[in-house]
Amino acid sequence: MMNVLLAAADPGAAGATGAPAVPDVKKAAEELATRPVETVSKWAEATGNFAINHGPSVVGALVLFFVAWVLARWVRRMVIKGFTRAHVDLTLAKFFGNLAKWSILIFAVITCAGTIGLPITGFAALIGAAGLAIGLALQGNLGNLASGVLLMIFRPFKIGDSVIVAGQAGVVDGIDLFSTNLDTGDNRRIIVPNGAIFSGVIENQTHHPYRRVSVNVPVSGAADPETARSAFAAAANRVIASTAGALPEPAPGVAMTELAPTQTWAVAVSAQTPRFGAVREALLLEIRRTVLEHKLNPPGPTMDVRITAMPEGR
Repeated sequence: MMNVLLAAADPGAAGATGAPAVPDVKKAAEELATRPVETVSKWAEATGNFAINHGPSVVGALVLFFVAWVLARWVRRMVIKGFTRAHVDLTLAKFFGNLAKWSILIFAVITCAGTIGLPITGFAALIGAAGLAIGLALQGNLGNLASGVLLMIFRPFKIGDSVIVAGQAGVVDGIDLFSTNLDTGDNRRIIVPNGAIFSGVIENQTHHPYRRVSVNVPVSGAADPETARSAFAAAANRVIASTAGALPEPAPGVAMTELAPTQTWAVAVSAQTPRFGAVREALLLEIRRTVLEHKLNPPGPTMDVRITAMPEGR
């Protein structure tokens, strides 16, 4: 503002193009000291001319920015509220709310600059170049960000689920925009980038309310199949009757999967997902007792050695 006033006080300072030249501060100070009344009068006239010529544009730009500021805050609240009602993660809701708010404000700043006569072409080019540079520098993090957004939208798992992702197993403690936190059974924290999770296989072990506990049992090839089937079915029923978390439905299953060289039986029991480990242990112990009780143990490993010829002189 002072630059404009000083330039207006010296009409000869303008160049051939009409643009104000760089003011001579020392000369202006000398004029103010030697001719204070005349100098102040020129400055007041320049201020009045500036207010008449540019005042409406400046006021309009300020009003436009104020309206945009109010609108941006309102849009942010509406976006967060809408995502919350849609049961989207709060982190993702705030991210999209802030994105909408700053998009409106940046557009408003560019519009206000054009309203008061500032060149906006170079400003837009600068924003584009800065965005490209940031995108190239953060392309890996942007990939993780995009994957985090997709994880929150599609929700293949939630906090508290037991998962195997990117070769890591654990319980989900938190899902951030760039990474997911897993806690292991031995109380270790594993931080996995979201890009590695979304681009690989996701195994959610606690998605369903119950799981199937299945144990393969080798028995002697000479054992009677019906006797083995009845014994293992009785063992599965005892586990259901005595173990918390074991479910009668879906019904337990017993099936022969291999016949030779030894019989192999698959014994399966349904269990509540949180009690999977306890039910599996109870089933293993019950199968062991059943095998010993009915003498179903497979024979130990043997080696068949055949001598086809003996060296001479021996």
